[in-house]
Amino acid sequence: MSDMEKYDIVVVGAGASGISAALAAAQSGAKVALLEKGDKFGGAGMFGAQGLFAVESAAQKASGEKYSIQDAYEEIINYTHHSSNAKMTKLILEKSASTIQWMKNNGLETELVTNTQEVHQNHPRTYHQFIDKFNGFKRVMNNFIKAGGVLMTETTGNKIIRNENNKVTGIEVISKGRSMTLATKAVILADGGFVGNKEEISKSLAIDPDNLYSMGERKATGDGLRMLKEVGGVNDYKRIFENHATTVFSKNNIKWHNDTIFTLTNLPFLWINNEGKRFTNEDIVYDFALWGDTVYANGGYYYFLIDQKLVDYLKKESLNWTNSFERTFRLLDGKPMTHKVGPFTSIEEDLQEAISEGAAFKAGTFKELAEKIDVDPNTLTLEINRYNQLVENGKDADFYKNSKFMNVKVQDGPFYAVRANSTTLGTVGGGFVTENFEALNIKRKVIPGIYAVGNNASGLFDSSYPTIEGLSNAFAWNSGRIAGEHASEFVKNA
Repeated sequence: MSDMEKYDIVVVGAGASGISAALAAAQSGAKVALLEKGDKFGGAGMFGAQGLFAVESAAQKASGEKYSIQDAYEEIINYTHHSSNAKMTKLILEKSASTIQWMKNNGLETELVTNTQEVHQNHPRTYHQFIDKFNGFKRVMNNFIKAGGVLMTETTGNKIIRNENNKVTGIEVISKGRSMTLATKAVILADGGFVGNKEEISKSLAIDPDNLYSMGERKATGDGLRMLKEVGGVNDYKRIFENHATTVFSKNNIKWHNDTIFTLTNLPFLWINNEGKRFTNEDIVYDFALWGDTVYANGGYYYFLIDQKLVDYLKKESLNWTNSFERTFRLLDGKPMTHKVGPFTSIEEDLQEAISEGAAFKAGTFKELAEKIDVDPNTLTLEINRYNQLVENGKDADFYKNSKFMNVKVQDGPFYAVRANSTTLGTVGGGFVTENFEALNIKRKVIPGIYAVGNNASGLFDSSYPTIEGLSNAFAWNSGRIAGEHASEFVKNA
């Protein structure tokens, strides 16, 4: 490969949005290079996601679900308080059904399944779960290569090159440690946002970065957004975090995981924030996006409290509460729902392990527990006593938690406090774009030949991760496909 290998389009990033953009452009007749920083393609769209949203798909129509593009449009636009790009929202939705068929035609099949969260069971089904995901992604990549595309792994986009007329002429890349230039007429920035860049995270985060647990793509370090700014684009428009549930983690051992503790975290026990106060209806645990939002709004962490009476019970008995992630697991393994948790025969050992990792605390009194979690003892005592009284009454008069969960007091010591932290699936936004994902400058003028898609693009989301399941991955696939098709037309006329 020479230093001036010529392409019509170079796509930076081989996650869902980049693969989609590259495939769409190549199948439209463009000569495309797809760059991937790591040694494997797929990104969060393959390794993390299990499916994507679509409306009015063939599968949805066949199932008899009554949920239209208009229904989806109004749900999204109202959720974002009409701050979304309305044209982009409509275009994504209109494209979504054909994208499901297009993916199938290229080897990545899906099936319409029940929504993956318990609280969304009454929402019309729109979640299309991948079938044979990893082999499906391989087949998609094979079709990209069959269409003349070139996949370049261990290759990072570094700088977009333009001539004196501001026309894109190439992109500098670093491939396996070697700097080179690829000639191109257009660049699509699809490298997944900036969740892997601690400095950029700190600029945008409203909580202490130490309280954030990232499940996002570590290779997504904001290279695309930096390049976008260098050519006059806007790269800081509505940067948001995909707040999603919470995670109990060890700051000393990032690989530490305990199934019992993880399950307990997914239940609506009594939650206490960093002021020692109860702060929400804990059955928000059943809506992952809203659960993530309320934790983020309360400083990025909380403690869930349990007492020895519950621990002794759970050693031998089950609790008739649903693990908030159970339906997700059951969709993947095909087993029936139980709507129960426990028994946990090793629960005391598991709690002690969490204590050893600094993720949990144990104390004989409320006062001692307050000291260990650094909150005011009087405040904590009042909050726990108040909660116990609400349980006694069988009704949550403070935050209206479902009464079926108002049956577990915190009164028989010793007591345990387990710290649950804000979790993000990644970052979305920064890039200011048209509905076709063309980059815009601060004056809202198109920067010819430059596109931003997927987690690099703003326009669909407002302030948080959406409650419609699979919408983020649908945004990736559809934004990439739209940009790839548009860019192929652009280069034909360039």
